[in-house]
Amino acid sequence: MPFPAGSNLELTWGGWSPALKKNYDPFQSWSGKELELNRQGAYGSFLVQTPDGQKVSYRGSLKIRWENGGCKLINRVDQEEYLKGVVSIEMSNSWAGDGLEALKAQAVAARTYMVRKTRTAAQITDSPDYDQAYSGRNVEGAANQAVEATRGEILVDSITYQPIDALYSSHNGGYTELAENVWSNPDPHFISQPDPFSQGIGGPADRWRFIIGADILGQAFEMGPIAKIELDKLPSGRVKKVRMQDIHGKLHEVSGRAFVQKFYPYGRPIPVQAFLGNLFTVRQIPGDEPLFSFDLGELGVPSRLSELIERQKAMEAGSGPRLSRILSTNQGIRDIPAAHDVFVFNGRGWGHGVGMSQWGAYHMAQRGYTYGEILAFYYQQTDLIKHYL
Repeated sequence: MPFPAGSNLELTWGGWSPALKKNYDPFQSWSGKELELNRQGAYGSFLVQTPDGQKVSYRGSLKIRWENGGCKLINRVDQEEYLKGVVSIEMSNSWAGDGLEALKAQAVAARTYMVRKTRTAAQITDSPDYDQAYSGRNVEGAANQAVEATRGEILVDSITYQPIDALYSSHNGGYTELAENVWSNPDPHFISQPDPFSQGIGGPADRWRFIIGADILGQAFEMGPIAKIELDKLPSGRVKKVRMQDIHGKLHEVSGRAFVQKFYPYGRPIPVQAFLGNLFTVRQIPGDEPLFSFDLGELGVPSRLSELIERQKAMEAGSGPRLSRILSTNQGIRDIPAAHDVFVFNGRGWGHGVGMSQWGAYHMAQRGYTYGEILAFYYQQTDLIKHYL
């Protein structure tokens, strides 16, 4: 069935089965489980609006699959066009001015990941939690020139000439990490070393802080209020294990990664105060003292505690919220003592720290390094080759 340019197609639930609505006509039943839309010619795109109002434009073709009571979109697109929807969202179009070489390095890393992944899987998700972030055509911009300038280039192992697992993260906090310290699988292409290009460069992940009451921290691990925390660290400074003891003497140990995952803001905008990675220190503040009278570490402390905490949702308890009732630093609090201790986590970086640091790559580009030099710094025992033209 042809759909002229500008046509509107709405997919909804018709009571007993999915239903289609073309150009605002009355509902039409849909007997199949899949619907494939193909654009005519090399240009044009599909604009998709989700029930929550989000709009995303896609190149290529779209397959709409109804499964498990919901709609699944599959976008079939040319590999280089796919990368244009990755690089712009994984980094930023605004970096093209003084950081084009970083965008080129990102394009090569993303292309390498794509080539390796599609050898064993037919599809790649658009989730950065599983694969690479992908937001279609509407995020494209100046970063497209980085994709075009590196067309077909990937990183391969210098011995086997197979595509490497080109991992990267937002900001390594000034120290790269070994793959086996994150996923237990050794990989010779990654080493743990200081990264001067990811130190003191600004950005939201350069320094971060997270504050939580001892009782709420204990609840997260089915314990009583936490009385003591010990950190077991890797040479990089990342936390390997966290040992906790509550006020009743109960002991509990978790990996640093599992600890972070309890508080990481998955699936929502990153707040001002957020737990972003496992490169951190912890400071315990006694509950019988006002929090604002203490030095909270690297980020300093403002004159009033109310300025320290991002006020999003204040909890009322008696005359006001207490520190012992802080779920996280996303909640408002006041300058009063707490019934339990408070733990202040000061950290650096955002993500696992294995492979390329995106902020570090940007800093290298600003200093005049080429994308080849950036890739050589973050990926060991590799060659840059042309996979296709």
